[in-house]
Amino acid sequence: MKNSIKHSFLALAVLIPFMFSCEDAIELATPNVASPVLVVVAGSTFPMDSPVEVSAKFLELDKTGILDHTVGIDSIPVSDLQIMVYINQTDEVSSIMTDGEGIADLTVSWADLGLSSPGSGDQVKLEFTGTYQNIAFRKYHTVRVQ
Repeated sequence: MKNSIKHSFLALAVLIPFMFSCEDAIELATPNVASPVLVVVAGSTFPMDSPVEVSAKFLELDKTGILDHTVGIDSIPVSDLQIMVYINQTDEVSSIMTDGEGIADLTVSWADLGLSSPGSGDQVKLEFTGTYQNIAFRKYHTVRVQ
């Protein structure tokens, strides 16, 4: 009797992974691709009576030395990169260009961001978009009224 119980458990242990095995996934409608650039955004809280000044740095990551601890990953600024800034996914706020250091500065008013009379705590989600090496990317950043 004990052997038959052991054999039953063994058979279940072998069969269970096959019962719950994964199927091939159906291809996504929108492919999920890693961003070709690293985007570092600075500036998130601003007074209601001053402009919103956000700075974004765009870097390409050179991973050729990733296995060499003396080299590692190198960050290379991406210059002359056209960046579009949107709010509400479709409302273009600005078009900016990166400089030689890979930095693009955005200066807009709260009214440009859709807040004609900003109040403390109001916030707006910005969307920085561009294309690098034929790969589109986007970076979200929220700015808030002090």
